[in-house]
Amino acid sequence: MLQQNWVTVCCLFVLMGFVGCSGGRSENPDWPERIPVSGVVTYQGDPVEGAEVTFTNTAASSTGAGKTDSGGRFYLTTYVERDGVVPGQQAVAIRCVEVIDNTPEGTDLSAGGVAATPEVKWLVPKIYSNSSKSGLSADVSEAGTNEFTFDLK
Repeated sequence: MLQQNWVTVCCLFVLMGFVGCSGGRSENPDWPERIPVSGVVTYQGDPVEGAEVTFTNTAASSTGAGKTDSGGRFYLTTYVERDGVVPGQQAVAIRCVEVIDNTPEGTDLSAGGVAATPEVKWLVPKIYSNSSKSGLSADVSEAGTNEFTFDLK
């Protein structure tokens, strides 16, 4: 009897694991409707890898974000992975930087060494990082593909 109870308890833990590992994709009834959004970012015709893309719907006080892959492709997330954004007019920001560590090699920071100020190298013009100055926008609608291409200059 003890062995049968042990097997039952183990099976329950396994089932709870499957339910608990569903990726946290459960919907909260208080969340607004979101529309899947994807797209591509290029700079001077070349795909931009590692860019942070942000869509902000100011009317709904809601923001979704995503990061570009090696082909410049992004998918936006508001609450759960790739759930998209609240539909409507979006102010768009795209930020892509490389942070360069200027600390001399061999500096032991744990022994009181001081790190040098890192250098920030903008891989796309800084203007695009501010949605109110970027000049970029998108209209996300319930009908349509909601696939956007941003060819930055």
